[in-house]
Amino acid sequence: MSPMIRPGFICLCLLFLFFAAGGKTVAQTTTVTANGSWDLANLTLEKARSNALESAKEEALRKAGVPEEFIVINTGLVSDKFNRFISYSNSELSGEILSYDILQQTVQRDGERYFYMVEIRARVRLGKVRRDLEFVASVEGIKNAPYQDGEPFSFTIRPNRNCYLQVFWFDDEGEGSRIYPNAEEPAELLEQHKTYSFPRTQHYRVRKENKELTESISLIFVFTKKNIPFTESCTFENFQRWTARLPSNERYLNYSAIVITH
Repeated sequence: MSPMIRPGFICLCLLFLFFAAGGKTVAQTTTVTANGSWDLANLTLEKARSNALESAKEEALRKAGVPEEFIVINTGLVSDKFNRFISYSNSELSGEILSYDILQQTVQRDGERYFYMVEIRARVRLGKVRRDLEFVASVEGIKNAPYQDGEPFSFTIRPNRNCYLQVFWFDDEGEGSRIYPNAEEPAELLEQHKTYSFPRTQHYRVRKENKELTESISLIFVFTKKNIPFTESCTFENFQRWTARLPSNERYLNYSAIVITH
């Protein structure tokens, strides 16, 4: 005779599984195949390959179930790559590519145009975002007008929760740096409802790196309830992986952009 399973016993088992997982919903992991392509016009082969690979990763996230949820920010200067990152980081369903293999990559011709094509198999982890909607911070003082090369750069921060701040910039190639904290300005706890001026102890100046007439730089302000320093080399891909690991209810991201000219 098979033993009788009572509803109370089932509930107890479910509670055990819930607490064994740390009181969190267990993330779903899935494997998908995705394609990406990028126009080679006016780009190096390596740059087109990098963009095609990013496109394939985004397609993998969509296939795994991360919804497209586009938001409006206060500038049109941010590149497509950063707009897509903003979209995903504000989605109600988070997604992280744990690993991927390149199945094939090639250059294909379509009429007079050439495209770099990439196919990947990606392992994606999904999890429901648990946001603290009251954890926000204002960023003021960034100019809408272009900055001159070498011009001083400053801003103010006002958080509504005690938190820590890290500020990053990235160019369209995905290369960047962390502005704050730095060797002269260590991380400090920002108290709620207080206004902080940056730089704290030194001067920030914008620097134009390319040879074009203007250069667009994306700025990302990362607020966290705990001090969780970014310690990897500052590429946008590493930054994406790091932010994906931050608990969604303990972080707040604010985005902006500047243009630098001669």
